[in-house]
Formats: sequence, structure tokens, C-alpha cells
Amino acid sequence: MFEIEKIKKLNETEFQIYNFLMDHVAEVSKMTIRELAQMTHVSAATIVRFCRHLGFVGFSELKFHMTHSNEFEPSLESYYANFLELNSFLKGLTGETFQRKLAQACQMIEDSAYTVFMGAGTSGALAKYGYRYFNSVGIQAIAITDPYFPIVDGAYQNACLIVLSVTGENKGIMERLLQLKQNGVKIISITNDEKSTISKLSYLNFSYYMLDEYASNKSINQLILTTQLPVLALIEILAHHVRVAH
Repeated sequence: MFEIEKIKKLNETEFQIYNFLMDHVAEVSKMTIRELAQMTHVSAATIVRFCRHLGFVGFSELKFHMTHSNEFEPSLESYYANFLELNSFLKGLTGETFQRKLAQACQMIEDSAYTVFMGAGTSGALAKYGYRYFNSVGIQAIAITDPYFPIVDGAYQNACLIVLSVTGENKGIMERLLQLKQNGVKIISITNDEKSTISKLSYLNFSYYMLDEYASNKSINQLILTTQLPVLALIEILAHHVRVAH
């Protein structure tokens, strides 16, 4: 909610104000500066100095920040639930079904001349991580992070395509997949839902079923905050198993 470096510089009195605010976040929007000063046993001037030390002009600006920051921060309950889901996902990696699918995916990668990672947005960043990780262990790979990247007919025929998408419904990615399927490219997808369109367009799909998390504000309609830890795990597991097979 506040910058940690600025919090570290607060004096003892200011820390008392900070701790009080953190204990009464829900009531902050209804407080006046005089009420906060009375409740924390300090002067209004001390409250103003406290606000400025945190980078705000005054209490009104700090109050606005605290009131609206919840729009961007997942709740503690959501974090806890996601960790339970992540734990369940990781346990499933040792199961027979996953191991059978993993063997199929590794064979597809081994039989290909190289691997292409594709994704947009956050998934694009993970696509870059994937191609770097694969290359670091000796598996030739490239990344496509622009869903509207032009693809000529006959391209990537000898490649194994690994598509990353949380929703599995990115229109630009789906258009590229339809074109690549016509080229005979083998497609593996990693999504959060096996019933998504991208999952269905793939030869093989890994789904991780994490709780969907979103944040919204005036400049961004919807920002997906769904954890991507399972994607990182799957990328590294695939690379490790292909490398061991070699």
C-alpha cells in the first residue's frame, strides 16, 4: 500500500500513526484529520508531516490512496486460497495422468527441430522466460510475444509450439494458431482452463486451474492477476525432462 523505503524512515510517533491506520483501514475513508489526531494522541500538524513523509500532500490524498488501493491488491483470503490451489497442482505433478501427458509433450519437443513459445502480455513475458530457459539447457527455442506477428504459409512446420494463455481466449493468439495448424505445426498449450478455445485448438493441453484474480481501474479495464507459478513450474519441468532424455 505504501513504499517500504518511506515507511522505514518514519519516526516512532509516525509509526504509531501508521500502525493505527493499518488496524483501521476500513474506517479511514470516514475519518477527518482532527479525528485521526485525537485517536492517535498527536496534533493535526504531526498528521500532515506524516502524510508528507509517505509522499502525499496531506491527509485527504493519503486517505484517497488507502481507499482505492484495494482495487489493485488481491485480498489475503485470495492469496491463501491460491496457495492451496498451487499446492494441489504441485501434488498432481506426480500423478500417472500428468506423467503420461508429460511424456507425450517431451516426445513432441524432442521430435521437433526447435521450440516456439508464444504468448501476449504477462504470458508474453513468460514466453521469453521459456525460450531463454530452454536455450540455457541446450534446447533450441525462440519466442513470439506479439499476437499479430505475421506468419507466412509453411512457417514453423518443423517446430513444436508451446502457447501460454491464462484465459485461453486471446483473439490474436487464436488467429495465429489456426494458421499454424494449417501448416501442420504441433501445438502444446498451457492455460488455466482446459475447456478454453486455445486448449481445444491444441494437440496437448496442460491446465493448472488457479483462482482467477482481476484488478480494474480507469485506465485498464481488467488486469489479470491469476498466479503464473504453475506456468513457470511446467516450463522448467518440460526443459528438465527433455534435457535428461538427451
